[in-house]
Amino acid sequence: MSTVINKEVRLIGYRPELQHHFERLNMHWIKKYFTVEPKDIEVLGQPDKYIIQAGGNILFAVAEENIVGTVAIKPVDADTVEMTKMAVDEAYQGYKIGWRLAEGIISLAKEKGYKRVVLYSNTSLVPALTMYQRLGFREIPVEPGRYKRCSIKMELIFGEENVHYVIADKLTETINKAVPQLQEISDKAAADRPGGGKWSPKEIIGHLIDSAINNNVRFIRLQEISLLEIPGYNQDFWVKGQAWQFSSWRELIDLWANFNRHLAFTIRAMPPSVLQHKCRINDREPVTLEFLVTDYLSHLKHHLLQVKVNTEDTI
Repeated sequence: MSTVINKEVRLIGYRPELQHHFERLNMHWIKKYFTVEPKDIEVLGQPDKYIIQAGGNILFAVAEENIVGTVAIKPVDADTVEMTKMAVDEAYQGYKIGWRLAEGIISLAKEKGYKRVVLYSNTSLVPALTMYQRLGFREIPVEPGRYKRCSIKMELIFGEENVHYVIADKLTETINKAVPQLQEISDKAAADRPGGGKWSPKEIIGHLIDSAINNNVRFIRLQEISLLEIPGYNQDFWVKGQAWQFSSWRELIDLWANFNRHLAFTIRAMPPSVLQHKCRINDREPVTLEFLVTDYLSHLKHHLLQVKVNTEDTI
């Protein structure tokens, strides 16, 4: 197979003669991971009846003149459509064809005036769920009565303020840029305290882990309760209590990076409706969850500069 370039992939709409591709691609995917259910046979065998005539749409991805992927939407109510039946030919996976299909069908739903897109999936499909989250979907409760393989439901609401998505992406970008620079610092240099009561690089990264621990709790609890009273923490006490100075430098870097990658997922999963929830830390003026998320990244970047890690152009 020749190399597929994203710009060479084009999307086309449904025609009756393409039904067998819709069935072929989806049947292969379902059989590989799950069990074909009677509802699958109905929808895939008669997409004109169950999707098109119901007011839905189907898109196909074409690469090298081959039909290599498909996805559909079907109306749920006047404001909502379900994104369903996405499948990509295994020979063409790894070229972001699923992303192109998802963007195309989401754009089509928006053009048709819908306000919300939902999808049903399975928690074992980690790459797909990661893609959906990056597209702006978040998890919501799944109701019973769907396909047996459905264990998660997600939604995308058009027009929401998604400032925290940007922060999550910038946090991930900052981590990826910082890790190789931190790894260039020797164990000896990482343990060196500059004097005057200042922290060593080990203790600075340890402090950032403490910050991640405390803010992780804040980010989660504040989504449940507004006007929450949250205690602060004595950063010097935590740094000494956690004994970061005596930790392995490489293990510190890994712990810091992995915890923050997790936090990036946590931030992206926040419903926009909770961003204005407020909390009071110690006796300070109340601040919003949106402020805490934004300030967290600024604080992290400030301390990275103290260990000469360059984070320019990452925010």
